[in-house]
Amino acid sequence: MEYQSYSIRQLLDSVSSGSIRIPAFQRGFVWDMDRVAYLMDSIYKKYPFGSLLFWKTKSKLATERKLGAFALPSPKEDYPIDYVLDGQQRLTSIFSVFQTELQPT
Repeated sequence: MEYQSYSIRQLLDSVSSGSIRIPAFQRGFVWDMDRVAYLMDSIYKKYPFGSLLFWKTKSKLATERKLGAFALPSPKEDYPIDYVLDGQQRLTSIFSVFQTELQPT
């Protein structure tokens, strides 16, 4: 297992490019606005807020979920995909607050 640090910008870029995806077996986004606000407060105060766990593969799953209200673009051919195994609620919250490229569906 490999540990790697990502900036918020790197996470946003990876989601926007389609290289970070949500497998269908993950539950949908369920956090309310207060929980998202608490996460943003923790990020602002530079508190630790947990890790994200990804499964890196070159195989695209047959079914995937949207990232909250956002339909994700298709990944590049023969490029590794990072499927979120843990941290989807945090990642969706961060993406929803900071990204500016994709429109919610």
